[in-house]
Amino acid sequence: MQQQIISSSCKATPTKYTHNSFSHLLQHTLSFKLISLISLIFLSVLIEAAPVPNTLGSITSIPNLQSFANYAAIAYTKGPLENWNCGEVCLATKGTQLVKDFNNPRLNTRGYIATDPEKQLIIVAYRGTEPGSIRNYISDFVIYHDLWRTAPVRALVHHGLLNAWNQIQPQVTDDLIKLVKEKPDFRIGFMGHSLGGALATFSALDLIEKVPELAKNEKVFLSTFGQPRVGDDKFAEYVDDNLKVIRTIVRGDPIPRLPPSWPIPFVGFYKHFGEELYINNPDQDPNAFQECNAEDPHCSESVSLGQLSLKYHSGPYYGVNMRDATREPNVNSIEDSNEGDENYDYSADPYFNYDPNYNYEGAMGVNGVDGVKGVDGTKGVDGTKEVNGTKGVNGTKEVNGTNEVKGTNGTKH
Repeated sequence: MQQQIISSSCKATPTKYTHNSFSHLLQHTLSFKLISLISLIFLSVLIEAAPVPNTLGSITSIPNLQSFANYAAIAYTKGPLENWNCGEVCLATKGTQLVKDFNNPRLNTRGYIATDPEKQLIIVAYRGTEPGSIRNYISDFVIYHDLWRTAPVRALVHHGLLNAWNQIQPQVTDDLIKLVKEKPDFRIGFMGHSLGGALATFSALDLIEKVPELAKNEKVFLSTFGQPRVGDDKFAEYVDDNLKVIRTIVRGDPIPRLPPSWPIPFVGFYKHFGEELYINNPDQDPNAFQECNAEDPHCSESVSLGQLSLKYHSGPYYGVNMRDATREPNVNSIEDSNEGDENYDYSADPYFNYDPNYNYEGAMGVNGVDGVKGVDGTKGVDGTKEVNGTKGVNGTKEVNGTNEVKGTNGTKH
């Protein structure tokens, strides 16, 4: 009897499920899964709705392109920018805050760093070549190559433009890196017109080489206007591999055709990089542009030499003329100080059309931003009043300690 009691106490009592309890359990399970699913959907919506904000939008939108052109024009302003009070171009970019401006009096280069808090944008802008005759532009833009030493390949760049960047670089990059760290959500836009576009290119590369995580990053972009060619094909590939670049060119502007893409004797050749935004009809519709690959023969390269005119170098770019920053009559006006450019024969110029009888070697010895080729080691020609064509530097009393530079045709000092 006792054994039966023990045996029966060890038997498991089976659980009985009624129809009502099963329905209740099923409803509970489905409710839990439904709530979990809704929570996941809601969470995913929140994640999609709250990325790092991109308040700037597309860099090729007309409002942005107009802003970039205004920022490039502002670099031409003679007066101080502390209060962002430089007339029409500053009003068009109202809300921008100056961080610092910088300049190099010897090479007459200038630029500034600013921020637009509303668009979460850091602006780095450079001034272009000061106004002068077409010959001044040609001498600025035609010279021998130098290495861009930080590229992984043998990339060659314009010596004079690189020298201009090297002189101003110490005032720019370190402060820019500090600002980027202070504003990690801001995009960084580099802008410049003419020579300023070349300086902006070097500046952008300098930043991403010192802060490698910014390379190939949509946060960093370069927007230039009427920029000359800066380096050879390897340099162009290096830029394209690491930066988002848009170059705006107005039909008829001769400066983007310099230095030429054909091989210059004793020098080499140059090639554009980035995407070309080609304004084909600046007089009728300066906002309409065609998107082209670099060196596209159907865009700015299609314009014949006889149709080139330096007056188009200042714009209009999306309604903005680089002369709009002028504070005084006939100052900083590329067109008004043109010295007869309307009648200039580009087809006869040896830097637009190859001339086998032209002394390119001699010209390479004296022309360029930093003067005589051999004076590069002395960092420029201080106090020189004039460089007379390709004949030498006449009447100079001192070249950084050198007693005299005689005007020997084509001599490399």
